[in-house]
Amino acid sequence: MPSFLQTALAFLSQTLFTLWIALLLLRICLQLTGANARNPLTQLLIQLTRPILKPMQKFLPTYGRADLALLVLCLVSEMLKMFVYGWIKGAGLLDPLAVFLYSMAELLQFTLHLYSMAIVVQAILTWINPRPNPLNDLLYTLTAPLLNLARRFIPPIGGFDLSPIPVLIVLQLLMLLVTVPILGFATQMM
Repeated sequence: MPSFLQTALAFLSQTLFTLWIALLLLRICLQLTGANARNPLTQLLIQLTRPILKPMQKFLPTYGRADLALLVLCLVSEMLKMFVYGWIKGAGLLDPLAVFLYSMAELLQFTLHLYSMAIVVQAILTWINPRPNPLNDLLYTLTAPLLNLARRFIPPIGGFDLSPIPVLIVLQLLMLLVTVPILGFATQMM
């Protein structure tokens, strides 16, 4: 296969898998935080993920807000992304344990990025459009548990909510101290 075609296929597969996994992770996070199911964005997310998720939910149980089928689908999607990418790039057989560890670390890192982006977007939206709308509601539901924890220690100062700053710092530290070493270890195993 010509290298330009290989590069294009690798890009396309990575992009499609990343978008799919982002939808799954967002649905996981919103379920865990108890997002409003009537929010149009939540409904869209549910409709996009339901066709593949629904058959799995018959076999894998739900514990409270934690949907085991959704977690498994997310992990399998991340692992499949790695195998497809490896196949396109002509890599040999990948070690399943290394792929599992790498996928878990990637999902954790992706989740931390998701929360970081949600906090930044929410902060910007409160300056631009503070009125309630579906996106503001969704972002508030997603980020409230982390920001409320920070607000216990750092109350608003002069009308400014500084709680996003320490939360973003902690999220970045988690990426550096947890996901980066696991990714490095899994990469060495491959």
